[in-house]
Amino acid sequence: MEYKQEHKPIIKVSDLTRYMLCPRLVYFSARGHEQGGIAKGKEKSVIENILLKELAFNLHKIYGGEDEEGEGDETEADAKRVIEDVADGVEWIYREELKGVEKDFFEAVKRDFVCSMGNDEWLEKVRNENELLKLEKAEGYEREHTTVSEKLSMSGSVDKLIRTGEEVIPCMIKTGKCPEYSVWRSDRVQLAAYAMLIEDEFETTVKRGIVEYIRTAEFRESQIRRRDKALALQILKQVKRIKGGVFPEKGENAPCDNCVFEEMCDTKKTLLSKLFGK
Repeated sequence: MEYKQEHKPIIKVSDLTRYMLCPRLVYFSARGHEQGGIAKGKEKSVIENILLKELAFNLHKIYGGEDEEGEGDETEADAKRVIEDVADGVEWIYREELKGVEKDFFEAVKRDFVCSMGNDEWLEKVRNENELLKLEKAEGYEREHTTVSEKLSMSGSVDKLIRTGEEVIPCMIKTGKCPEYSVWRSDRVQLAAYAMLIEDEFETTVKRGIVEYIRTAEFRESQIRRRDKALALQILKQVKRIKGGVFPEKGENAPCDNCVFEEMCDTKKTLLSKLFGK
């Protein structure tokens, strides 16, 4: 008699980060309630985040370009040209994500973005020698490296993957606020998840990762800690339970005011309260 091998559902690293924001985001998304397109009122921030992310993929053109010997206004002008080129390509690279955005609105946000980025302070940070830029200059990087681990039942696409002769280093691009020191807890856990995937794929040990807080040009190295790996695995188990049908509690700092599932979430809570008499 032949036995069929049971295939475990593969959980994405993005589900883990979503869980850390609010577990109910995982619940509703898993049930096909994901909103298509961009939420009303969020168009500008979504476009800005896309522009920032694509700029992070092209920093080498600013810190290592042919005109890097230029000084003063000429240097800033060179950076502006790179930023303009990056912005011009975004609508083709992110065509699906930008579906439904009006052309005039997109062009206006793009113009504001080009004007606001590439200032002296930002440019100085980008051109300062730091570990990430040294590694990128020496080794280059693979963009959006996707990896799947059957052992972990997890998959993920890390923004940048740097491979040296001795180590493999995951790098994440973040478009939000930068912490005063180190990296955010959720970013450490996300890095740990990527590290475990990479360790399984390359049969190596990942000792560190890097987070690019591109909005303020801060590049933070973070050690891969056992406790962050342990937390990532705990969250992985919880995500599996939620995808299996368990309705979770809200996250402590859930962004309810800006949540596309707010009405659905309250309705579900009311139905459960009636069902269990609470």
